[in-house]
Formats: sequence, C-alpha cells, structure tokens
Amino acid sequence: MHKCPECGKSFDTEDAMNQHTQDKHAVRAAPAQEKKGSKARMLGIATVIIVIIIVIAAAFLLLSRPAYVPNAAEVHAKGNGATEIAEYSDFQCPACGTAYPQLKEFFEEHPDSARLVYKHFPLTQIHPYAFKAAEASECAADQGNFWEYHDVLFGNQRNLLRTDLINYAEDISLDIELFTKCLDSGVMAGRVNADLSEGKDKGVRATPTFFIDGEKFEGALSVEDLEREVGVA
Repeated sequence: MHKCPECGKSFDTEDAMNQHTQDKHAVRAAPAQEKKGSKARMLGIATVIIVIIIVIAAAFLLLSRPAYVPNAAEVHAKGNGATEIAEYSDFQCPACGTAYPQLKEFFEEHPDSARLVYKHFPLTQIHPYAFKAAEASECAADQGNFWEYHDVLFGNQRNLLRTDLINYAEDISLDIELFTKCLDSGVMAGRVNADLSEGKDKGVRATPTFFIDGEKFEGALSVEDLEREVGVA
C-alpha cells in the first residue's frame, strides 16, 4: 500500500498515488507559488519606481540650483596699523549693530592705528536671517564690494530677506544677475562655515567677540575702549 503524504489516502500502486498527488495537491500549491511570485514582482516594480523618483528629484535639485563658480576667498580686512582687531560678528545681531558705528568712528579717526579683520559668526538659532546675509556679503566680496555691502547690512539689520539682500546689491551697483546666481547657489556657505568653525575653536560663544592682538573681548567696544586697547588714547 502507498499513502498520500498530503492527505493520507491509500493506493495500491505508487503510480496511482503519484497521479492522485499531482491531480489533487499540486493544483493547490500553484496559486500560492503564483501569489508569492506576484508579490516579488510588485516589490521589484516598486523598488524601480522609487529609484527613478530619487534620481529625478536629485537631477531637478542640481539643475534648478544656479551654477556659480566663486573667486578665491579673501580676508576681509581694512586699516593699516600693526595691531590686529579680529571681529567675529553677525549681521542680524543687535549688539553687533551697536559695535558697528563705534568701529567705523574709530577707524575714521585712527586709520593707521590698527587693522580690522571681519569674521562671520551668525547665531542661527536666534538670528534666522544672519547666515544668508553672511553669504550675501561674500557674494558682494566676489565683486570687490565686501565693506560697502557690510555697511549696508548693518544699516538695515531688520530687513534681511532674500529680496532685501538683492535690493542692497542693486543699490551699490553690483551685477545683479551674477549676485543672485551666487546667492541662490549656496556656494558661499562654505566660507561662512569656515569662519564659524574657526571662531568656535577660539572659544567664541557670542557676538560680537573681538580679539585684539590675540586678547579676547566679548561684547561691543566703544571708541574709547578701542583707543585704550590699541594704545592711541
């Protein structure tokens, strides 16, 4: 006797049992196998679709971002004196806005007493427009107008939207098409982040922070403070 391994039915011959197994039980297995194959095909198709969407999205981002090749980065410095004043600053920071006219007056009165070096340190958690403003100043720097644009930003600290940044560039006669392409490309973020990293390494925690010949000063400095520290009082 031969028993079917699926249902236990007995058969006189092995051929009869095999025929029974093929007729009764192989048919049942087919739909399950077909269903499993269908799921695999659907999963494969879904994977291909997801990959295509990712590729299209990446291509769109690359093509929609304006191409801009920056000039070599330069140190933003003015003044001819031997004493160096490094300022880590934020274009949206009220305290930096207070420090700005004091520095301006000091260098107008003592142009040969010190050398001012401007460094970016946007506090993005509390000043959401500061980082893009810093990028914009670098775009202006690429056209040789960092300090003029720097002055305009400090004169308009409460208006630092993208449209404002472009309008200021137009006000000082920059190439607007080139400036806008630079600003929208995001390429200047690297320069801003480089200053941020440098400041953090030096222990900068707030803005403005000054280093006068390496000595650290936090907060706005008056003309008198600057004169005393530089030695021209």
